[in-house]
Amino acid sequence: MLPSDLEPRLRTLVTVFLAENAKINLSAFRTEEQCWIGNVLDSLAALDLPQVTSATKILDVGTGGGFPLLPLALTLPRAQLTGLDSVQKKVEAVGRIAYEMQLTNVRVVAGRAEEYGHNPEYREQFDIVTSRAVAELNVLLEYTSPFVKPGGIVLLWKSMNMEQELRDSLLARAELSCHLTGQHPYELPGDWGKRQLLIFTKAGKLSDKYPRDVGVPGKKPLK
Repeated sequence: MLPSDLEPRLRTLVTVFLAENAKINLSAFRTEEQCWIGNVLDSLAALDLPQVTSATKILDVGTGGGFPLLPLALTLPRAQLTGLDSVQKKVEAVGRIAYEMQLTNVRVVAGRAEEYGHNPEYREQFDIVTSRAVAELNVLLEYTSPFVKPGGIVLLWKSMNMEQELRDSLLARAELSCHLTGQHPYELPGDWGKRQLLIFTKAGKLSDKYPRDVGVPGKKPLK
């Protein structure tokens, strides 16, 4: 249940986002209702998890238009959140939204996950790593797992029909020390339907060979 005092600020976030989205294509959701449900409420499903609400450092990989980064930053003011995306103009747009919303706990950086995953400032430094990016699990886990501390979690937004993708990710999970420790289903209003958060716990330190070079995880997924 969303705290009533936060809804006005989240509604303002939608307004600010849609103004930016009119200038640069950040999301296919272009009405207030679409953005509220498909971006904001979808992002806030993560607040159901105590690991998220207690986290102090969160990284959003492939943050795109800033979801779940911005709603989580607004609702978790004690946490420091970083958004990473390879598209400079999207990062700049998210930065402008965060500035207008006075979200002082947000940082955005432009770059590839394959490169930043080897940067000591980012590697294994985060309690939670999130991603709503559209990619197969075995690819997403290679993008996200290098950033999360051992014992931390990778949180991925997915549809309900994941059986084949989960099977295809078995080798990646073993190689990347990420164990599936939870599947959190949730339902959005109206006819938006059911979705789920996949929760992967990182069991130990990651081999230095991961992530592989830029472009390789997508072209040659672990399987």
